[in-house]
Amino acid sequence: MVARNESNRQTKVISRRRNAVVSILVMSAVMISSVRVVAASTAAKAVAALTPSLTDKPTHHKRLTIETISNNLKAMEYAVRGKIAIEADKISEELKRPSSSSSADYPFDHIIYTNIGNPHAVQQKALTWPRQVMALLQLPDAIGINHPEAHRLFPPDAIERAREMKAALGGHGIGAYTHSKGVREFREDVARFIEERDGAKRGSVDVENIFLTAGASEAISMVMTALIKDSSCGIMIPIPQYPLYSATLDLLGGHKVGYYLDEQSIWGMNIEELERSLAEAKSNGVNVVALVLINPGNPTGQVLSSQEVKDIVSFCARNNLVLLSDEVYQENVYREEDEFFSSRRAADELGLIEKDAIQLCSFHSVSKGVFGECGQRGGYVEMIGIPEDVNDCFYKLAASKLCSNAPGQAMVSLMCKGPNPGDASYESHEREKKAVFEGLKERASIVSQGLDNIPGFSCQPATGAMYCFPSVHMPPGAIKASNEMGLSPDTLYALDLLQTKGICVVPASGFGQKAGRFGFRTTFLSPEMRTVVDSIRDHYEKFCAKYAD
Repeated sequence: MVARNESNRQTKVISRRRNAVVSILVMSAVMISSVRVVAASTAAKAVAALTPSLTDKPTHHKRLTIETISNNLKAMEYAVRGKIAIEADKISEELKRPSSSSSADYPFDHIIYTNIGNPHAVQQKALTWPRQVMALLQLPDAIGINHPEAHRLFPPDAIERAREMKAALGGHGIGAYTHSKGVREFREDVARFIEERDGAKRGSVDVENIFLTAGASEAISMVMTALIKDSSCGIMIPIPQYPLYSATLDLLGGHKVGYYLDEQSIWGMNIEELERSLAEAKSNGVNVVALVLINPGNPTGQVLSSQEVKDIVSFCARNNLVLLSDEVYQENVYREEDEFFSSRRAADELGLIEKDAIQLCSFHSVSKGVFGECGQRGGYVEMIGIPEDVNDCFYKLAASKLCSNAPGQAMVSLMCKGPNPGDASYESHEREKKAVFEGLKERASIVSQGLDNIPGFSCQPATGAMYCFPSVHMPPGAIKASNEMGLSPDTLYALDLLQTKGICVVPASGFGQKAGRFGFRTTFLSPEMRTVVDSIRDHYEKFCAKYAD
């Protein structure tokens, strides 16, 4: 009995101890959990205090704002796609929505874009043979050059050329990166083209001095980037000039050193004017490093004589200036008595290349001429007299973008090396090119003569390129009104023309001109150019009446 009681007592003691331990453990767990909850809550509050709610307005300033971006970028202007073109696009979008109230405010149903040399956008047809080769380059071999029925869709010379070009591309087609200078075989096509064009000795053009680029514009920007070492540097540019040059100089922080073309001699060159411009720039502390020559001219449409080109080349050699020769309109020469004469040919005939006495960069593109393949973005630059270490730096710059687009490179090759006489496509290809050329030639005469016949207008003959650049007398009221609006008088005129006639031109002020001169640039690409000239005539009469005083 005593033993049983002692056993019960010990059991109760053990049970009490067990319960006490369990209670302690439970309490400990609760305390730990509470601490964790408190800690988590405290941490969450701390994070919340540091991290604003998604609905809260940010208290910091954005890094990339109009105040913080490059001042050079803000100062840069590109008139061809500037204020007037932006307004034209806006109106065009409104016209596509007939139900909108604003579309009913315009007395026209579409915009006629004459502001930019974009031939295919205004109904110029693509040349057949180059597009056939391009199609075969794009297609996989099994359904392209190696398809058993390919000959039923494509002529044999297109198939053979595509086969050659695919081999030059390493068998990868145009979907792979190329050499940063461009496919070597394509550059060889450019070299042979230059030699044949200029009557140069075969093998005299070095393919290592040729870069294939995304249009001539990329090549021009690349060279100008190298030339503008610091803010003391400047480049001589024609006035009027293509805005790419002024815009790039603004972006690079270089000086625009303008030299005036002679409007009364069909925008001819004058060596005395070049000397004046250079001397004035030097007296102002500008380090003039290069001169831009645009031949045939943009926006002026002139074609320089061989002697004028030789004079300019000699001027650059004499003054140690790099000559940037923009020759993208070399096929667009319309008068029988005129001939495109390249700066390279001039330098060669003057003996400057052999003597290594000239530094010359020549540019060409598939965007103009009779190809008009602006969207393909193909062009090239050939460099003469450029040291090897500088060429290496250009290569480094090209390599930083990996390469220019392969379809553009291919189109350059096709421009420089077309079908041969006797090939299946030769005659049709030549007929198509001639048809495009004759259409441009006809419209050049229609537009330049038509504008020149408008009272208050003066327009020099468009002997080359794709543009007319008329001078327009502005009525006093227009000058006064434009000053009040903070616009140039020809910008006011171009806006009024756009809003009343649906014609988009570029104010001449965007290209540069002498003080007191006003006007605009128009292409003559559109098949509607007869209507355009009549509309401009009608508008100008009403514009003058509206702003008579």
